[in-house]
Order: sequence, then structure tokens, then C-alpha cells
Amino acid sequence: MNTKEQFLSQRQRYQPITLPEEFTDEEMFRDWQLSPEDCQELKKYQKRFRLHLAIQICSVRLYGRFLAQVDNLSPRIASHLRQQLNLPVALKIRVPEREATYLKQLQNILKYLGFRRFDASAKQELKPWLRQQAQQRALPDKLFEQAEIYLFERQVLLPGPTVLERLVIRVCSEVHLQLFEAMFEQFSPKFRRMIDQLLIVPEDKHYSEFAYLKVYPPAATVTSIKSYLSRYQTLVDTGIDDYQFPTLTPAFLEYLFKQAKRYNASEIKRFKKHKRYAIMVCFLLETRKLLLDYLASMHDQYIANLVRRLKNRYEEKHRECRQRQKSAVDTMLKMGQVLLGLDDDQTFTKTELWKQIDEGEFRSSLEEFKAFQRLEEYGYGELLINAYPTLRKYFPDFLQLPFAAAPGNEDLLDAIHLVRQFNAGKIKGLPGDAPVSFVPKDLRKLLHDEQGQLKRNAWEMGLAFALRDALRSGDLYLPQSKHHISFWEMTLTELSDQTVDEVLEQPTQEEAALVLTEEFNHAVRLAQESFPTDSFAHIQDNELQLKRYTKKSKSPKVDALQKVINSHLPSIRIEQLLLEVDQRISFTHHFTPVADHLSKPRHFYKTLLAALLAQATNLGVVAMSASVEGVSLDMLRRVTQDYIREETIVAASAAIVNQHHALPLSSVYGSGDISSSDAQRFGVRASSLLASYYPRYYGYYDKAIGIYTHVSDQYSVYSTKVISCKPREALYVLDGLLENNTVLPIRAHTTDTHGYTEILFALCHLLGFYFMPRIKDLKEQQLYRLDKDQDYGIFSPLLNKTANLALVVEQWNEMLKVAMSLRQRVAPAHVVLERLINSFPSDRLSKAFTHLGRILKTQYILRYITDEDLRRRVQLQLNKGEYRHRLPRRIFFGDQGEFATGQYQEIMNKASCLSLVSNAVLYWNTLKINDIVEELRSQGEVIDDETLSHISLLPFRHLVPHGTYFTGLL
Repeated sequence: MNTKEQFLSQRQRYQPITLPEEFTDEEMFRDWQLSPEDCQELKKYQKRFRLHLAIQICSVRLYGRFLAQVDNLSPRIASHLRQQLNLPVALKIRVPEREATYLKQLQNILKYLGFRRFDASAKQELKPWLRQQAQQRALPDKLFEQAEIYLFERQVLLPGPTVLERLVIRVCSEVHLQLFEAMFEQFSPKFRRMIDQLLIVPEDKHYSEFAYLKVYPPAATVTSIKSYLSRYQTLVDTGIDDYQFPTLTPAFLEYLFKQAKRYNASEIKRFKKHKRYAIMVCFLLETRKLLLDYLASMHDQYIANLVRRLKNRYEEKHRECRQRQKSAVDTMLKMGQVLLGLDDDQTFTKTELWKQIDEGEFRSSLEEFKAFQRLEEYGYGELLINAYPTLRKYFPDFLQLPFAAAPGNEDLLDAIHLVRQFNAGKIKGLPGDAPVSFVPKDLRKLLHDEQGQLKRNAWEMGLAFALRDALRSGDLYLPQSKHHISFWEMTLTELSDQTVDEVLEQPTQEEAALVLTEEFNHAVRLAQESFPTDSFAHIQDNELQLKRYTKKSKSPKVDALQKVINSHLPSIRIEQLLLEVDQRISFTHHFTPVADHLSKPRHFYKTLLAALLAQATNLGVVAMSASVEGVSLDMLRRVTQDYIREETIVAASAAIVNQHHALPLSSVYGSGDISSSDAQRFGVRASSLLASYYPRYYGYYDKAIGIYTHVSDQYSVYSTKVISCKPREALYVLDGLLENNTVLPIRAHTTDTHGYTEILFALCHLLGFYFMPRIKDLKEQQLYRLDKDQDYGIFSPLLNKTANLALVVEQWNEMLKVAMSLRQRVAPAHVVLERLINSFPSDRLSKAFTHLGRILKTQYILRYITDEDLRRRVQLQLNKGEYRHRLPRRIFFGDQGEFATGQYQEIMNKASCLSLVSNAVLYWNTLKINDIVEELRSQGEVIDDETLSHISLLPFRHLVPHGTYFTGLL
């Protein structure tokens, strides 16, 4: 790290000191109220300058700095200050023209408030504190924020971001150098040589081991799994396990790991030796976690693909067997007719029988039935056993990974130990007391040979399945991994009553039963009152009957207005649209360089926009370089590598969403407090661990991935995540809600059936989100009661099972710990949710979440079937999300809308850029549609907000995403 680096994004470096347009009167009075002493002090100055000085007094008190652009202050705040000072209304805020007068007045304000400037003495006071925090491994961006708080509390006027940033960088650079030197002293010469080997390109390979360690895995095959097991072993062979670095926090490790990933081997080798070895150690520590996660996921995918393939083969054999049995059935029916035709006293010899029925056909038919019986009982298990030799090609090495087990699952560790001994030649056969409880039923019938001995192939294949299931549920885990760790390492260990009340806003354990019961009974009462007047549902023969949802037809006025708007939207090229949006929002300022890359390349602005479009359109940098004059392939690659990464894309997209939220027309569509989430599938041509089969749309042989987006009621995308098509979408609902970094105040969320589970109901409730999914086959849903003896009126026949409220109360504090851990992002929400889902029904915590979810689901369904407004809101929001899918299809046209790469980071960058560009289109459309509507209104047309709310903000026929870019621009 050097003093020229900029580690802060534009968003972090620009500290806004004005309230948003939606601030309340309470906030204005709290922050911009003058005291009698303030008013008396301001009387010392000329009347025309008092408003300006009043603004600066409040600004220094609030933010520790003067407000440079006073004209940008909200008119409401300026009016409020004028009233307090008895000043007349004026169009502008007067500021002294003479610089000496201006500076003198500001100096007087500082003296009055007891503040002092950030001078040399303040700088010297700050340095030791910064050094102390840096020694505790505070990251530079966090340290910058903490430094501002430190200075503000000591009434020091905050310096400009660049001044403070340089100081923080300098201190961090010194402290980190000391840390690197201390770490270097621990490294043996052998260890340093091993690291050096990772940075060398071997003669028989194209890349260094360092480069291979950064690659995201392809699809799980025996070859790919063996390759990644080899990479893991290479990492372990460096001797990294022999070194402990307790002073390195997880956040600091990840920070240095991300820095290392952005360099290639030749760049790493140019570092000074202390930094080179230290940053490589951090890279290896984090890479070990990732490799273990990859290997667990690859084993999971391999077993899933094996099951898919063998079940297909089993079904084929089943069909072939049924075909062959047709003649056998005829023979057996004929035999039955002959035997039934005999009189009771009639004797019948074999010779006479074979005269009527062919003996060969009968014996052949009998063999067919025996074969079918064996196929039914043992066929699938035998196919699994036949696949054992292929599994053995990687499984012994896989079992060498450092597994650990949750209490109660020691038999799995014992089984792993037995296989390790077997592979090492220490034992020659499985002992009779070897654990077998984990073997699935399809293999149990084949588990023993004729002598009663355990068959290794069946037993070990059963272990492979058990490991897959145990890693999913967390019964088995890898302590050195990132996500496959013990469940309780993902959660907080302590939880205070203040946290429960102020952050989660949930009752304490003592109050939980009463509160949940009151909420449930209240929901039932409301439903009972509304049920007779709502025609959507009725109860017949103690079963719920629902009327089919009928789509509300648009009024002719809406259709006519939509056609007028569509026809008047000017045709625009996509790069021109980005330019116009950036001129208003400056979202490109969020694309800051990574460390050591301060200087911008030639034609940076044009190259940046071209690089963003290369990602969003799926053209890629090669095709884009041929489509833009004056931008070379090297320029695009450099900007893509140094500027376009997940954090910068997310910040830029959030800037667009925030500005769109402030547009007057956006409020017509909602207040931004409701959202929906859904996955849009895209084909993947390259091999990738992330890709999975999706027969519904991509057939049996092609794979796809999902881009899971969270869309607000204002059509904006505030979260984007690339997911596999294999697991339920419900796993990823909370990720987007919790990682929302926009101003959108999301309070309610809806999904389709694939996006809901009962556990998700519970977690959303504990985190303060109202979950309202559209559930398929709603009338088939099981509803629950809290008290089995209570009469719930007309709903009593439907509430025919009882939720375990006592278990919920018992586990309440543990459930709150999980929720608070998610709120503080201690662990990814989808990982926690997957563990809870796969642990049920054996784990009491998972059971408690499930029973709480059942209570909440019952309340929601009762409201859904009796509240037409709720049903309409759910359907409307889901329609917005599904309709928005059409725009990405329009933009993402390169390679026929399919991903040609299998690398997760490249796919994620393309998906995020696609969301950014779609948000830019939304912002531009909203501006233009507002202009068209205002023009129509000025001509006497009456367009109310209700009509306007049904107009789409995402028409795209006017958008031109392909062709030659930037012709005549920039």
C-alpha cells in the first residue's frame, strides 16, 4: 500500500450533509433548530449574512464541517432558519464576496462553537490513535469513518476527505509494514520457497499454481474433483497449517485476500519480500476456506448427478422389463385359465399341461418375473454399487479432508476413520461392528454378502451419500472452511435485551408466548370478520374452496395512454442513455480503482462506459473493442479488471436507484417499501460448478444458472445474485433484503411458491419483514392452531393441527441470536437458511423455526383469503418483477443471451452490470414518461395517479442495444 492509493469509493469519500427531501418536521427541528444563544451570536453580523452563518453553525454541530454548497440546502430548512432569525424571504443565500471576510466569519463560528481547525497539532494527536486502531486490524475504509467520529467528538473541524484519506493510508501502510515484517520473521526458509514455487509457471503448464488457485471450479466430475483435491493438497503442502496468526481478524484477512486476487504472479513477485510473503499467506488462508467449500459442493453435485443418471438408467431398465413382460403376462394368464378350468376331482399331469402351454415360454416368462422382482428390490442399489469403482477414483482423497462432526454424529467420523485405515493398508476388511446406520435403504438390502460380511462397495457408497447429506445439514462440517463450518460458529454467542428490543423489536423470551398468542388470535378475529363479505373463499364439507383468480382487465384509458407514451418515447441508443443518466447522477464516479492503480488510462470515461456495456450486453470486451472507435482491447481489459468489480457496480447501481426513488413519478407506483424477488434463467455454455440442469426450459442436456433479483414496487432492482437453478429460490430471499444498500425502506416482500418455506416465514418475521408469498395450491396448505381446545369459529375445521408454541418459546433466545447474526451479516443468509432446512426434523432449533413459521403462515393465509387488497398487492408486485424480465432479455443479447464463461466472478459482474443498465433505463424512462404526461396535462388531458400507476415504466422498444457504439459521442 502506498500513499497514492485511494481505497474509498466515491460514495464513501463524499459525505453528504443535507437531509433528504422526505425528512420529517421532527428531524428538521432536531437538527436545524437555533438556540437563543445562537440567535444572539448571529446578531453580531450583518443581516444579509446571518442565514449563511446560521447554516454553518448547524452544519458544524451536525457534521463537523462547513457546508460548501449552501444553495443546495433544502428550501424547507432555509425557510425554517429564516423564521427563527426574523429574516425576509429571499431567492438566494447571501455569502460574503471578500474571501477575507468569509474566512473571518467562519473562524468566529468555530470559536463560538468551541471547535478548532485540523492543524498540525490536531494531526499529531490523531496519528497515535490511528496507529492504535490500525494495529487492531481496523480496515482503511472503516478507520476513515472512525477517524471522523474521533475528531468530531473532540470538536476538531473535519478536514477534506482526501487529506484524511492520505493520513489514514500513511498510518495503515506503516502499521501493515510492521505486521508484514513480524509475520515474515515466523516464516521458515522452506515455507518461503514453497510460496515462491506457487508464483512460478512450471514447464508443463500454462499458468502458475497461484493462478490455478484463483479459478472457480467447473462442473463436478471425477477429473475436476481430483484436480481441486490436488490443489488443496498443494496448498497444505506449503506448510500453512504450521503457522497461526491470531492477530489477523477475519475481515482483515479477507481484505488482503481480495487485494492478492487482483494481482497476477509477476506483479506479486515485484513486491518487497515482507509484503509478498505476508499477502500470500493471507491469500492461502482464505483460499483454503474456499477450496474446502468448493470440494464439499463438488461432492454434493457429483452425487446429485450420479443419482440423476442412475435413476434415468433404472427407469429405462424398468421400461424394457415391462415391454418384455407383455408376452410373459399372456403366458401366465393362459396358465391361470387352464388351471381354473380344471374340475375339483380332475387330475392333471405335467405332460397334459405342456400340451396346452409351451414349457419353454412358461419358463422364460417365469425368469422375466424373477428379473422384474429383482429389479424392483435391488435394481437401483445394484446400479449404485456398479458406480462405486468410479467414485473410488476421488473418494479416498476426499475423505482425507479435515472433517468434524456435531454431537450425535460420531458414527460418521468413525466410518471416515475406518476408510482411511483401509486405504492405508492398516486393516484388511470392515469389522463387524462398523457403523451402518447412515446407509440409505436402497443399499441396505445389498450391504451384506452370503456369509453376512459387510460388502465394502455398498457400505462405502452409502457413506458417500451420508457425507453429502451431513454436509448439507451441518451434522458434518469442515472447521477450516468458510461456509461449511459448525452452525453455531455462524451465530452470535450473546444477545442483550436492549438488542432484542431496539434492533429486532421483538419481545423477550418471557413475553414471547403472550405476544404470539395475542397476534394469532387477533389475526383470526380479523379474518372471521372479513370472511363473510369476501367472495374469494368459502368452506364446504370442512374444506377450503377458492375462487379462481381473475386478472383485472386494464381500462381503455390505460391502454390508450400506454400507446401514446410508447409512441412518443424517443428512440435512443443504449450508450447515449447511459451518458444522459450519468450527466444527472454521476454514477460513474463510484468506479474507483483498486490499490496501486491510481492513474486513469487514456479515454477513461468512454472506455468505462464501453466496458459496462460489454458486460451488460454480453458482447464481451473482444467484440466491444471492434464496435467502438478509439477504444482498444487492452484499454477495455484494464478498466474491466481495475474498476469494474462487484462493490463498485453495486454502489453505482444504488446511486441510480436512490435518485429514481426521489423522482415525483416514482411515488405514484409505490413508496419503495414493498418488493418481490424472482430468478431469471440463462443458459451456460461453459462448464461451471454453479450451473445445473433445468429440464423445464433447457431440456435434459443443457445447463443454466439463475439471476435472482429483488425488484421494488417502483420497478428498480436493489439486489442481484447469481444462483444455481438446483436449490429452492427461498434460500436467497433474505440475502437481498439484508444487503439492501439503497434508500428504499423495504418492509414487505413477496415471492412465488418456489420462494417460500415455513422457516423463511419465521426469519422474515424476526427480522422485521412482512412476508407475503403467492402460494400455489393454497387450499391444500395445512393450517395450524395454537390451542387444540380453543374454538376458532368458522375456521376450526381448517385449523386441524396444533403448532408447538412451547418449543418456540423454549428456543426463542437461540432464534433471536440467529436473526441478529443475519442482521449483522455474520454469515450469509442463504447458508444459514439451508442449514436450518436440511436439519429438520432432528434439530430442535430447526423445529422451533418451523413451528413459528407455521403459526405465521396460518395468520398470513387467513388474511390472504379474506383481504382483497392484500391479494391485489401481491399479484401486482409479482407482475412487476416478472414483467421486468423482458428488459434484461432485450439488453443481454450477446452469444444469444447465454453465458459463455463458467467463472462465478465474471458471471456475477455481467449480471450486476445488467441490473445497473436496466436501472439506468428505468430512470431515463421515468423522466421521459413524466415529461410526456405533463405535456398531455398542459393540453387539458385529465390523467389521475390511479391511471398513471398502471402505466409501465419499462417499455424498451425505443432502446437500441446493438450496433456500433459511441458514433459521434465523446
